[in-house]
Amino acid sequence: MQQSLKNTHKSKIKEHNLGREIYVAHIDNFTDSTDTILKGIDKRFIQFYFCSKGNLTFNFNNGLYKFNLKDGNSFLFYNPTLEMPLDLNVSAQSKVFIVALSIKTMHAIFSEYSIDNNFLEETQFDDYYQQKKFPHSMRSIFHQIETINLDTPFEKMFLMAKVYEIFTLYFADIEGKREYCPYLDNEMQAKKLKMAKEILMSNLQNPPHIKDLADEVQLSEYYLKEGFKKIYGNTVYGFVLDKKLEMAREKLITSNQKVKDIAFEIGYENPSHFIAAFKKKYGITPKQFTKELG
Repeated sequence: MQQSLKNTHKSKIKEHNLGREIYVAHIDNFTDSTDTILKGIDKRFIQFYFCSKGNLTFNFNNGLYKFNLKDGNSFLFYNPTLEMPLDLNVSAQSKVFIVALSIKTMHAIFSEYSIDNNFLEETQFDDYYQQKKFPHSMRSIFHQIETINLDTPFEKMFLMAKVYEIFTLYFADIEGKREYCPYLDNEMQAKKLKMAKEILMSNLQNPPHIKDLADEVQLSEYYLKEGFKKIYGNTVYGFVLDKKLEMAREKLITSNQKVKDIAFEIGYENPSHFIAAFKKKYGITPKQFTKELG
């Protein structure tokens, strides 16, 4: 990691070598042109990229393979068998934060705190790639790194603390917890999303429009849609559709109602639309389903 980042235009680049084979960098392409960033990176290093504004394009194998990364997304990769120098196109008005460290150091950090994570096993011998959204709370960490103004010894201490914060949020997998979402700023918003779910469950036959639901729980439409998908793994209307079909399936099992009556009851004006949706979800039509029940 001795070689410095090289850029073709005038991006602001800030690099920090923190010792223990840990490297942090911030690139701010504030210009109106795409900037190409080049750097040789040892294959022993695992690399984390966080796009906090705009978008980026990674070029692998001399440009034969390209990979795009948009605002709010992260990309982790590690390949112990191939030299993969950084060849990165940073679009105009875009920002990226980079953390790179040797796999040995990464494992030492996990071992130091007795962290049991599949990541350790998966990177023991093989290459590893992962793209995912990063928690919204990371943005404040990136801002702190970007604006740091301390004397060198304290700067290194500060940056190491920020690296640990980033790893904690990245690997803790708090995104998987059903009633909490790191995309959200606080628990109050998570509670509002839970309230939105309860409103939908109470009005499956005639669910409110997104705007009305957002107004009722006092969230923006954007936060409602993004946060709901993060927590419940489905869009608002996808969630409603699934619950409707689950209700219909239960009615087919427990009652003798006609298919068209069930369709009307769960909010379908056209029974054929209900039949198509049911078949898409369960692989058979409602009529075939009831026949299989005997």
